[in-house]
This record gives sequence, structure tokens and C-alpha cells, in this order.
Amino acid sequence: MDPSSRIDAAEEARHRQVMDSLGVYDADWALSRVLEQSDVQTGQNRLRFTEKAVRAGSIPEVFPELEELRDDGLNAENKVSVKVLDAEGREKEVSLRYLNSSKAYRVIGSDWRRLVDESRMCKGDLLDFYTCRRGDGERCLFLFRAMAVAPAVPPGATVLC
Repeated sequence: MDPSSRIDAAEEARHRQVMDSLGVYDADWALSRVLEQSDVQTGQNRLRFTEKAVRAGSIPEVFPELEELRDDGLNAENKVSVKVLDAEGREKEVSLRYLNSSKAYRVIGSDWRRLVDESRMCKGDLLDFYTCRRGDGERCLFLFRAMAVAPAVPPGATVLC
């Protein structure tokens, strides 16, 4: 599956059932992202999204302040505080930001690193992101992780991401 394309209906229905059970509403698929080594590497507190992937989904609609421009027509490089929730009930506070220098969006913060560690994300895992609301309308991102298909591991071998 092309990670920038929309997920299939059956998978989305399963995701919505989980989000409903956790009190999340107004969920819209935003994007999918296959993790690279730099996304899960120790010391890296960020996840990069391409401009094209973000703008094809619901993130600009839910977080319009990310799209504000400066007087020179460039993006204002605004940073938005966002809660990231996952299917295991974890909740982390991160910053979502557009960077003019790389023409990309980033999820940034030490809580992102904690989420990577706690959920044992690895290179090759597929993340599906949804924009959503909860409680009294608080905006958030919800993520689902599909583990990468790993090669067979011989008995007694140690598995590292």
C-alpha cells in the first residue's frame, strides 16, 4: 500500500471502533507514514511528514494556524501543542509544526520519543494518523501502529528494532 494513500474501508472501520471506545469523535483520516530509522532512532524526538502528505489529509482543516503566512508569503512556522493518543490508551503532549527550511511538517518533543519507546515502534512500522476531537472539543491526533513484517527469527536470537 502506498503510505500516502487512504486506508481501506475495513481497516478504517476497525480504527473507528477503537476510537469510539476511547471517547474520540469527529475522527478523519489524515495520513499514513512508514517509519524510517531516523524516526525511531534514540536521541531523535521527532517524526517528519511531507508537505504533500499533510496537505492531502485533514490536518490543515483541524489545525489551520499551521498554514498562516508571514508578510513575505512564507509559512509562519507556527507551533501547535497537540495531544497524540494511541489504541493502547497512551496519551502524549507534542508540538506539531511546519518548517520552511525543509518544507515539511514535524511532530516534535520528548513525549514523542517516550511514545516511540513505550509502544516499541520500529523501522518499517506503518502508522495511520487521524485528526480527532475528544471531551469538550479538544483537538488531537490519534495513531494506529501496524508492525512491520519481520523476517523469521531463529530460536534464542535477540530481536532489536
